[in-house]
Amino acid sequence: MKHIKFYIVLLFAGMMTISACKKDKSAELTSNMEETRLDRSKWTITASSEQLTGENTGLATAVLDGDINTIWHSNYTGGQTAYPHWLLIDMKKNIVITKVLLTARQNSAKGFTKFRLEGSTDGTTFTSYGEFTFDPAVTAEQSFPISPARNIRYLKLTALEKAATQTGSVTFLAEFNVTGLQERVPITDIALDKTGWTATASSEVNFPGDETNLAAFLVDPISVKSPTAPDVPSFWQVDYDELHPYPHWAIIDMKKAYALTYIGLNAHTDPKQGFTKFSISGSTDGINFIQLGDDRGFNPGTTAEQRYAVAPGSAIRYVKITLLEGTPYPCLANFEAYVKL
Repeated sequence: MKHIKFYIVLLFAGMMTISACKKDKSAELTSNMEETRLDRSKWTITASSEQLTGENTGLATAVLDGDINTIWHSNYTGGQTAYPHWLLIDMKKNIVITKVLLTARQNSAKGFTKFRLEGSTDGTTFTSYGEFTFDPAVTAEQSFPISPARNIRYLKLTALEKAATQTGSVTFLAEFNVTGLQERVPITDIALDKTGWTATASSEVNFPGDETNLAAFLVDPISVKSPTAPDVPSFWQVDYDELHPYPHWAIIDMKKAYALTYIGLNAHTDPKQGFTKFSISGSTDGINFIQLGDDRGFNPGTTAEQRYAVAPGSAIRYVKITLLEGTPYPCLANFEAYVKL
């Protein structure tokens, strides 16, 4: 009896160990998945019928084009195709789907009111996920959860019933979207597109025909050369013909607010025309600025981009760089701003 009890204890302990391992593995497999709207760019679609003329496309592909003003329309030229009508989407690979999102025709409250969803891995054998009610009078996107989520390649929508106001047997639809589970995109810092950004400064060198080193050059592409010194990248320089003691500042207007993670600065190619200490401030209105961390050191002897972490409490539109210490001829070549992707 003692041996039997011992084996039972071992068996129970082993089962607990296996159970624990399975639980940990499951958590590991799902931790990097997120629900997201799926990319439809490579999908293909067929339909029970299409209207080739007389409609804004009328083709089945209209429900995948991202334009709510184009529609798929069942055929009516030469006689209407009878209900039921269907759309069959090939997503080109198996995807775990969680919702179907439908957008009705924007200029008609008619169309179908009841439909069935089915899925398949091979395009031949389909499983029904149920019948759903659709309101063709609602122009906003309507959501239909698939529960439990299904791992499929093909998705079929079959329109079963028409609106009471619909004459004949035609139907139509504007957009067909799907959400599903995909691997979470790694979080990385990406540089924002600076197109349209502007920059102003406490002073700048602006002598047309002689030397032009404007604050605006901070937000041009790093590849742009100086208009008056074409062997070096463009740069901002504080006006040296007048007495401009430190501090000097430049304000970058990004035109919309961002939750920044870093800023990047490039020095002028001549370290004798640089600065060594500065501060970073942020603002939502361009008037009230809050300093983002302690004062920072800057190396004017390197032309590689120097990055500085920032963590504003909220999204900011304006960034202010205040030069605090350095040479009598402070310059700065380039400004970049980064966000998390």
